[in-house]
Amino acid sequence: MTQTRRRQGFSVAEAVIAMALLAMIMMAILPFIDQITCRFQMARDHYVAATLCQGRIERARSEPYEQLEAWAEVDVLVDDFGNPSSPGGRFRRTTRLQRDTPEAGLTLMTVRTDICMCSRLGWRTVLHPIRSGPFACRFTEEHEQMSYLFTEYRRR
Repeated sequence: MTQTRRRQGFSVAEAVIAMALLAMIMMAILPFIDQITCRFQMARDHYVAATLCQGRIERARSEPYEQLEAWAEVDVLVDDFGNPSSPGGRFRRTTRLQRDTPEAGLTLMTVRTDICMCSRLGWRTVLHPIRSGPFACRFTEEHEQMSYLFTEYRRR
């Protein structure tokens, strides 16, 4: 009597079916991973924008009151560290100063940092900025803004 032994392992058909099943599961999960990545990048961008606003105000606080006008700027492209970076800035910063606001002797500084939407795609930081096509760099109403009141101290 000869006994036939059954070999252990997967057949080619079983392996193909398993790979197809794995591919379908990965395709179903991919949009969720993309959404999580986008939300993480959005949170990071807002954190960096808020930090840029705060840093601008803190640096202005170290200057004499008479020199505050030098801190005014309009639509300056900056990098993640607040350094002017044109045309490659991922953020657009505007600093406005209003003397005698809300009352005489006070100066209101408002720093607004707009966020470039194209930075949401990780590979875009290398190719930034793209000037045409669907992934062109564009600024929307997404921004962070901070204000600070300066006062002039007079010595007697």
